[in-house]
Amino acid sequence: MSAAATLLVNGALVQLGEDTVQSVEQDPPPARLAKILPHLAPAIDAVLVKYGWLCALDYFELQPSGLAPGNWKYPFAYVAPAGALRFWEVERASGWERGVWVRDDGVSQPVLRAKSGGAIRVSCVMKRVADALDANVHDAVVFELAARAARPIGGSTERALELRKIADAAVLAAMGTDGQDSRADEPMFVDRVAALRASAL
Repeated sequence: MSAAATLLVNGALVQLGEDTVQSVEQDPPPARLAKILPHLAPAIDAVLVKYGWLCALDYFELQPSGLAPGNWKYPFAYVAPAGALRFWEVERASGWERGVWVRDDGVSQPVLRAKSGGAIRVSCVMKRVADALDANVHDAVVFELAARAARPIGGSTERALELRKIADAAVLAAMGTDGQDSRADEPMFVDRVAALRASAL
């Protein structure tokens, strides 16, 4: 792993009142590192799927899949590329829905099901390693990681819940910065946090 991963792990360890580590690649790993490291990738994924972070978005043009099934309401299925955590934006005038396709081998992949076929343009939130994360996501991942590791390391449910609230606040704070880094057919400064909240209503 990388220096960026070590920085995230050490940030979370500090929040848990633990000593930092020299590297996430220490061998043999100290107990605190062995307990927190399995939570790093899931913590990064969890933060990325909460918002369409620009550092995690890739853009694709997809065709209907011949493998994933549709349904009576949305007969055409589009499978997300490997490494996609979720669909974010969808450019399609006709109706569609997000879903999950469980393949025969048990692996789950995000899918879109649509009323009509043809090419569809999408953006997807993709898995990212620590090195690829934008600086404004750092605090959100640190607190998410600390919240997930609080019980394995300290056994404290109360501390885990406290850190969960801080992690959610850190995500909201990072959204405002991320929203200033892109401009399409919209004003330079857009309140993407308000748009996200409105879309959840």
